[in-house]
Amino acid sequence: MIHFNPQEQAAVARTGFIVSLTSYSLFWLCDILRPGFVARFFSVHLFLLGVILFGIWWGATVEEYTDLPRVQHIFLFVSGIFAAAITWNLGDVFGGWRFLVSVVALVAPVLVLRLVKYK
Repeated sequence: MIHFNPQEQAAVARTGFIVSLTSYSLFWLCDILRPGFVARFFSVHLFLLGVILFGIWWGATVEEYTDLPRVQHIFLFVSGIFAAAITWNLGDVFGGWRFLVSVVALVAPVLVLRLVKYK
């Protein structure tokens, strides 16, 4: 069996992740614009499986992690607003708790980062 050094593994995993993510996004967009265009032939979620597997492999082979707090905060801000907007728009089920659940959805990405980052 061929054994790659960690740099080669990281390069292969990164390439697989980026290709799978790009393919998933483009095929999913094509299927949204024209329903059944891709789904008639195969499930676009097969590429999502590739994204997950290559992402795990890439994360396992990274030797040096670069912490980018500004990028993390921007991503948290955008994802929190997105989660709160989705919760508010689809939150008819929550009734009077709608506002509180939307605030929790707004804050949830920050809490997840705190749990992951600070063990």
